[in-house]
Amino acid sequence: MPEEKRRFSITNFFRKSTPVPQDREVYQMGIQERHHPLMMTGPIVYHVADNSVILRTCITQLKNEIFRRGYEWTPRFAVKCMDCGKEHEQTVDQCVECDSINLRKPDKRQKMYANKLMEAEYINESEQMFIDVLKELEDDLNVMDDAYIVLVKEYFIDGNGNIRAHKIKEIYRADPVTMAIVCDDEGNKGGDTYTCIHHRHVTTSDPHEKCGECGGDMYPVHYTNRAHGDAQNFIKGEVLHFSKYSPSRLYGTSPVITLWNHLTTLIAMENYINQAYTKARMPKGLLAVQTRNIESMKTFWRGVKEKMEQDAHFIPVMGIEAENGRGSVEWVKFMDSLKEMDYISVKEDLRDRVAAFYGVSKIFMADNSASGGLNNEGMQILVTNRAVEMAQNVYNKYVFPFIVKQFGITDWRLVLPPSEEEDEIAVMRKREIEVNIAGQIKNLGFEVDMDENGKFTFKKPEPKPDMQGQEGEEEPIESDPYAGTDIDQSQLGQMMEAGTRPTMAEAGKPTEVKSKPKMSVGPPNRSKGLPRDAANNNVDRRTERGGI
Repeated sequence: MPEEKRRFSITNFFRKSTPVPQDREVYQMGIQERHHPLMMTGPIVYHVADNSVILRTCITQLKNEIFRRGYEWTPRFAVKCMDCGKEHEQTVDQCVECDSINLRKPDKRQKMYANKLMEAEYINESEQMFIDVLKELEDDLNVMDDAYIVLVKEYFIDGNGNIRAHKIKEIYRADPVTMAIVCDDEGNKGGDTYTCIHHRHVTTSDPHEKCGECGGDMYPVHYTNRAHGDAQNFIKGEVLHFSKYSPSRLYGTSPVITLWNHLTTLIAMENYINQAYTKARMPKGLLAVQTRNIESMKTFWRGVKEKMEQDAHFIPVMGIEAENGRGSVEWVKFMDSLKEMDYISVKEDLRDRVAAFYGVSKIFMADNSASGGLNNEGMQILVTNRAVEMAQNVYNKYVFPFIVKQFGITDWRLVLPPSEEEDEIAVMRKREIEVNIAGQIKNLGFEVDMDENGKFTFKKPEPKPDMQGQEGEEEPIESDPYAGTDIDQSQLGQMMEAGTRPTMAEAGKPTEVKSKPKMSVGPPNRSKGLPRDAANNNVDRRTERGGI
């Protein structure tokens, strides 16, 4: 009964009545399939990119800045706790998390094999260096937005047929035109195709089936290369696919397709200039002459044709027979000049749009016409440096971590250093400013501290408890009772040794001052020659000299 209700429910009825489109492919939302509109296949896209001088200039300049300083190994941490796994960026004697002293530094032996392979003369049998493979990958990103790096591994199999270890032997770049991602309908890599690591041409859809040639286990296929009509399958950990401009779960979007109209227009303009100076397919115009002797003009025209073949800029002359018997000369223009067509401004606008997409400024394309001074040049360099930084992050955050992981390295990073070296003086000035600001904040009453990375931290102090309203009075401030008397310190010391202490009367000081002394009372020598009100009455009389 429950099945009958579900079978004939209203929701199920409408679901069944909804037609399924058959004329187009339907993909799950979030999965970006590789699709080239207008029959723009991969070879055509590369052909356009190779024939555009503007595009190649942008790609070359960007690539040179990205890999200008090469690559380097940097430690992942200064010391690492062996108990809790905490990685400290600065050297410490004790773990800040678990207080353990079981610490170790990065193991240099981890990177020995990888560094030896990358620093070798060639990294593959095609006699390529590692930096050359990286530059190929950058070209693929700027043209197709799809790049594939292939790791050729040597596997070590145990007695049960399982992979126990591997060793990377070579590193290649794979062609984005022939490479494809193998995934299921949900976009997850490793669909229903399995292959043997020793016989890659053997495939099956049954994950439990053994290889028909060696009897080994079958592994899910993540990538396949269909070059030359043959399928070369790759399992997990052998290939890395990545994009720069339009990263997605599967494929990227080619920048060349986005800039297709701009690039093809630039190529057509360059071809026009080429034909105008080489083949002279269409003359600028002709000179029409009206004459009654047309046969003589035809004879002359044959000589004109010979001269046009020899000189591309030769202006032809044509004779036209007049009905009234009178001759005339008329210039007939076929095409506008380059200036009339606004050739230069149109080409510069298209070039600027292409360069802006890749983040390459004019100054990097040898164009200083619109620099506008040092400030504008600095801004152009800053814009290009940001594009270079974005491109380097693709390798530092995606490509190199994948390679380092496959080498089994956990203590070291492989990175591309910034294209612009950091000025040491600028760093010191920046640090000086930070220290001065920290001091000023401390003077405002804040608590200033510095962490293990050298960064200042600020904390507002807790307010002190209010003493008003509490029992007890403030302790009185002790004062010298003999201040302002005739007794100096030497006399006071002698009297205290003798066990006597002068009274206030002996000291010449009243016991209690009830009123403030007037300004007219004072030493005569202090006020001599001055008004009596200007005398200083707060001076010890013992320091006064006798009157004159």
